[in-house]
Amino acid sequence: MGKFMKTIIMLSFMLISACAMSANKPHHEANMPGMDKQPDSQYAWKVNWNSLEEGMKKSKAEGKPMLVDFAVHEGCERCEFLQANVYSRDTIVDRINKDFIPIFIDLAQTLTPEERALGEKHEYHDDCLLLFLDHNGKPIFDKDDGKMCFADNIEPEVFMDYLNYVTSMYNNKKQ
Repeated sequence: MGKFMKTIIMLSFMLISACAMSANKPHHEANMPGMDKQPDSQYAWKVNWNSLEEGMKKSKAEGKPMLVDFAVHEGCERCEFLQANVYSRDTIVDRINKDFIPIFIDLAQTLTPEERALGEKHEYHDDCLLLFLDHNGKPIFDKDDGKMCFADNIEPEVFMDYLNYVTSMYNNKKQ
């Protein structure tokens, strides 16, 4: 078995374990009313985040997959680790901005009906979640219904391998 497949299998096991352990443990104060719905420019500021509505339009127009991040800027260890160790890496940010339409859904704000429906469709339980969706809004990685319920300390190299895998799956699905 190749190194890439071993990494994917290990990542899948980590992700499934993390999802099972955190399914009913929100890591933030969710849905604070009265907040603006624009993406938080402070969250992983190097990534060119879009709102769900504008990101879905861009994804269809550009034929690119979406990386949808249900997260908070602070108060969630997983989100803070992702910002500090993954979204801060130029190679990862460049890859996300080039090959994906990144969408940030701020769980510290009141969700729009569309954001809530997307989260509920993928059983996010008002908790942080990464989704990889095609330009039609369908999950790319079928094994976990497109979810990436990330572990607290997902290493940047593993995340980059996952981006490569999702891109490969998306390109194969389009053909």
